[in-house]
Amino acid sequence: MSYNEPGLGAIEFAKHFIKNMNRNDALKVTTQLLKGELHDNQDNRVKRCDYCGYWWKDNSLRNTRKTCSDGCKTSIKTLQKREQRANEFLLNPEKKEKKETLMDYYLWWLDHPFWVQEYAMIKVGWKFERPSGVSLMNYIEAKNELYGMGNRKTSKKVVNYHGNSKDEF
Repeated sequence: MSYNEPGLGAIEFAKHFIKNMNRNDALKVTTQLLKGELHDNQDNRVKRCDYCGYWWKDNSLRNTRKTCSDGCKTSIKTLQKREQRANEFLLNPEKKEKKETLMDYYLWWLDHPFWVQEYAMIKVGWKFERPSGVSLMNYIEAKNELYGMGNRKTSKKVVNYHGNSKDEF
């Protein structure tokens, strides 16, 4: 039996057996636990995890879980997906053609990125640089005059100058 990193369910199950023990006693109990000698063999809820291989207790409602934790479940699904991809590659060795998109015409990795086709630039660029109408620009400019660039309303200070008294404040 090969073992991977133990999952959280296996660790919790082992904690019940080695609680309040010193290191040497815990080592002996852990080896017995790995052999399956400590738990009750009649208990159907105690199983071996399909991924990590350690013993754990299934607390699910219907007792149908195969792995001791979500981490083990994710790892086993990753292995299954890897195996599916390998089998798919063996059955269909030719590489699938990548569908051409409009972003393929943008050379972003150069020092000065540019678009190869103007059509692609217009079709993609409008999503990011949408043109604004004159009325919207006038509205924004009026709000900037009222609130300023910091979004705080500023009071308008009007200083009346009459003749030579403009130097007196």
